Amino acid sequence: MASDILQVKCDICAEIAHEPFIECCECETNLCCTCFASGKEKSGHKNDHKYAVRRNDFPLFENCNWSAKEECKLLSALATYGYGNWEEISKSVHTRSKLECQEHYKKYYIEKVQYNELKLIPETEHSLFLKPLTPYLYNTELSTNPPRNNQSDQLLAGYNAYRSEFELSYDQNAESIFNIEDSYSDDDDECMDALKVSLVCALNTRLRERQRRYKIIQNHGLIMPNRLLSWLKRFDATLSRPKSERLLPFMQFMTGMQFDAFMESLNLEEELLNKIVRLCEYRRNGMRTMHSARLYMQLKKDNDLAYKEQKYATSIMMRKFDSQSPVKHKLYFGNAMGKRYRKASLPLDIIDLPGFHLLSESEKTLCSNIRLIPRNYLEIKKLLISENNKLGFLRLLDARKIVKIDVNKTRKIYDYLLSEGFVSKPN
Repeated sequence: MASDILQVKCDICAEIAHEPFIECCECETNLCCTCFASGKEKSGHKNDHKYAVRRNDFPLFENCNWSAKEECKLLSALATYGYGNWEEISKSVHTRSKLECQEHYKKYYIEKVQYNELKLIPETEHSLFLKPLTPYLYNTELSTNPPRNNQSDQLLAGYNAYRSEFELSYDQNAESIFNIEDSYSDDDDECMDALKVSLVCALNTRLRERQRRYKIIQNHGLIMPNRLLSWLKRFDATLSRPKSERLLPFMQFMTGMQFDAFMESLNLEEELLNKIVRLCEYRRNGMRTMHSARLYMQLKKDNDLAYKEQKYATSIMMRKFDSQSPVKHKLYFGNAMGKRYRKASLPLDIIDLPGFHLLSESEKTLCSNIRLIPRNYLEIKKLLISENNKLGFLRLLDARKIVKIDVNKTRKIYDYLLSEGFVSKPN
């Protein structure tokens, strides 16, 4: 049936004219080779008319090795067996495999159509530019690779993500209320009917409570709490870990997507503030273009590195000189009870660190000298002021118990807060 489109009947003998056959150029009459060789004529057709020999072995498309005969067989088989049944289509074409039939039709009839007559389907944005499928919305691997247990399932606390249910359900004995012995034989007992109705209502109530708890767990990201805490690490550079953990209670009022958007917006706010601080620094130093700002940062980095190396080399030379000097050698190294020489640390560059824009000029100098991150300093300041307001005073010993950092840094912070009037000594 797939070759009917190629069959041409002889207009003289009414038999099928196999290739090659003769076509009259004047009256468009088709003749088989036998009738043409015998010079047969028909009304309107004479044997002295001009003629042409027809064969279907020419290609229809450019740069294609498929003949017109194979193209016709392919289209006829597609109309008979339907798109996608390439096994039967290749059997009808005979000379091509199913992969060749599929690739040829996709290339010349769908992707690279060379003739406008073949463009039956209008081209749209979706047909020309296919959009990628949303992850986890259309999972094409489930049909070939069914869900199996893996090591990551242990972090889900018994939750099976593929079935969207827990291994151990909440109130798992809810269905056991129907395990009662029906010792009554009278079917018209109203008390027994009322009991059954009450049991069904009780079961529905417990099932609704189970579903409500599942929905809360899924919507608020409570399935994998360990992964949630590790996810907060990405905000340590801007929001810091203590602040991120203090924001976790907001998950009670938001869904997972809303909380993600909330955290990302706060992270973006901190990044913009840090960028504004850097731009203000560039403007104070006379920079008005980004090229000059990049050059300034590079020169500043090189200058700080050179200053650090120079100071380190100077300290080494001083140590060597002091060890060779009779007087200073005895002062620094001879006396065991005396103070030993200690290398001074360089001030910390805190301009791009989180919380820099919240500091005063004196606080910026303090944080830079004691090499403390502004965000951590603000948290320490808040704790010390809160303790001072609770007790009415604050001692250095209490400050050291609250703040678990170097005691020398704690003393400097305590002295600064005391001089600025944030805390007070006991009377």
